[in-house]
Amino acid sequence: MGSAASRNVMSGGVKTITLISADNERFEVPEAVASLSQVIRNAINNNGSATAGGGIQLSKIPSKVLAKVLEYCNKHAAAAAAGDDASSGEAGNDNEEELMLRRFDEEFIDGVDKFMLYDLVLAAFYLEIQGLEDLACHKVRDRLEKRAVEIRKTFRIKDNYFAPPDEEDDDKKQWLFV
Repeated sequence: MGSAASRNVMSGGVKTITLISADNERFEVPEAVASLSQVIRNAINNNGSATAGGGIQLSKIPSKVLAKVLEYCNKHAAAAAAGDDASSGEAGNDNEEELMLRRFDEEFIDGVDKFMLYDLVLAAFYLEIQGLEDLACHKVRDRLEKRAVEIRKTFRIKDNYFAPPDEEDDDKKQWLFV
């Protein structure tokens, strides 16, 4: 497993991992939280080769962005642990937890400015955190769509993209693809 320098045990037997940001700020996080990242999980399992110097160096992620990524990971790891602890007979409770997690995701991503959003997309891609990557990319898409609507209104551009197609136009298009 990982090197002794990068893994610590907190009170209560929780293993922690030290993550080091691009600006050399250190973050002690539970292993379950850090393991939401495929890159970090690989570093942990790589017999400590990526953890030299007492932690896992994340040279492309500044501390401000890493703190935000860890906020997301903490919530999702806690939700996963709560889901594992719940008995299989409590289906209603699972739906409530899922709803609360979706609400957290919405508030989390709505609370970031465009610069942090861009940084989150890059960090999620770099760290291979699929859920965060999906969430951030969907928000970028939503913001671009809203911006396109504003541009069409400003310049009075008619939007025919979502208009139902003309049957005559469909007949003309078919012969092009035959």
